Amino acid sequence: MDQPELSPKPSRPADLPVRPAGFNPWWLATLAALALATLAATAFLLKPVPPSRVVISTGSAGGGYQTFAEQYRVELAKHGIELELRPSTGAVENLNRLSDPNSGVDLALFQTGLPTPAGQQKIVMLGHVFYEPMWLLTHAGKEITDIRELAGKKVAIGPVGSGSNVVATALIKDYGLDKPADNSGRGQLEYFEIGGYPAIEALESGALDAVFFLTSPKAPIVAKVLSNPKLHLVSLSRADAMTRRAPYLHKLVLPAGSIVPHDDLPSQDVTLVATTAVLLAREDLHPLVIDLMIEAARQVHGSGSILAKPGLFPNTEPGPFPLSSEAERYYKNGPGFLRQYLPLSQAIWAQRLLFFALPLVAFVGPIAHFGPIAWRWHMRRRIYRWYGELHMIEAAVMAGRGDSKDQLRRLHQIDAQLVSTGTPLAFSADLYSLRAHLHFVHNQLEERIAQVSRARLNASATIAGT
Repeated sequence: MDQPELSPKPSRPADLPVRPAGFNPWWLATLAALALATLAATAFLLKPVPPSRVVISTGSAGGGYQTFAEQYRVELAKHGIELELRPSTGAVENLNRLSDPNSGVDLALFQTGLPTPAGQQKIVMLGHVFYEPMWLLTHAGKEITDIRELAGKKVAIGPVGSGSNVVATALIKDYGLDKPADNSGRGQLEYFEIGGYPAIEALESGALDAVFFLTSPKAPIVAKVLSNPKLHLVSLSRADAMTRRAPYLHKLVLPAGSIVPHDDLPSQDVTLVATTAVLLAREDLHPLVIDLMIEAARQVHGSGSILAKPGLFPNTEPGPFPLSSEAERYYKNGPGFLRQYLPLSQAIWAQRLLFFALPLVAFVGPIAHFGPIAWRWHMRRRIYRWYGELHMIEAAVMAGRGDSKDQLRRLHQIDAQLVSTGTPLAFSADLYSLRAHLHFVHNQLEERIAQVSRARLNASATIAGT
């Protein structure tokens, strides 16, 4: 009986059914899905572009916080970022706003020495930025040099939520001015929680005997009160004792003629105590905004002031909150690599490109390297998996085992599957080698069948001859 013939042996690899080398839609889909997942994850974890607008909580009108924040706004505007100023009653309210995730506040000016609620883990410090002296004003002609002389007086200590209120209250308690009068005549003063220009007006009118307020010497209110002949700025004789008892305070000397030089104001050196103002930010504030805020602070405060030598501010002295890791990097190394060599606008575009390119390189790079290896393994496996069965059939043929017709039929089935298998051109040689091996086994099997047939014919002829 005639056996079905195998497909003719290919004379060259081009005779095999092939696909364009490297074409595999599943790999393309996998790469695309991984790329999209990478970009989505990176966009979730990182911020590629800085915001065009940030909000800072400042202080009262005419105060140091407001004055310096206006200068920060000018510096950030040079880089295309709008800094919105949000006035407040002072440092305490600033901290409350920054702690509230729904306030919309990104930055705030705060004061050392104020209590900080526990659990403020999402607030970081960008640095100390300037001194905030405590100014004590009385009526001219009724000068004092010692806080204890305020016993029994009417004193404004600043509004609730202000740094003035907190520091003044601490000094009042420290010197026993919150207690009833004793035999020495010293005793409780009457305090009023008002500040700024309303408090100064009350002092001018005689409704108050003294006013505490805390602000920078550059605040407009300072020059105004020193120019008022009805008011007197107190020089604190116990400044050294105050700084020892309250480490957050610094003893400073305001030089004569330093505020209003042409009027020689103040007319003599004045000893003051001061806290330092710190610039706070949300922990998730964009790193580039942090860089720009520190640069703005350096531009505004770095050249020194009446009370601070050049280069003193901003600085990274320990403060009420941990220093931002981005700020720490900036103070150590300066601006980022891109901003050292490119203008801000170009650096942002370069950062955007890196934002998309680096994750793709990190994820797609290994895939591009190992993907073809895995694909080649997969394609060769499709071919080489037939060798196991082919070797079994060959071993059976050589040993004379099994049903030759079943074995021959199986060889034809394998050959038909190989012919119908789409194979990339790069693997046609492997397929050609497998089909050549298959034809070799096929020929061996046909020879065995022929031998068996001849043996049966010879046996039949022998029986017929007898």
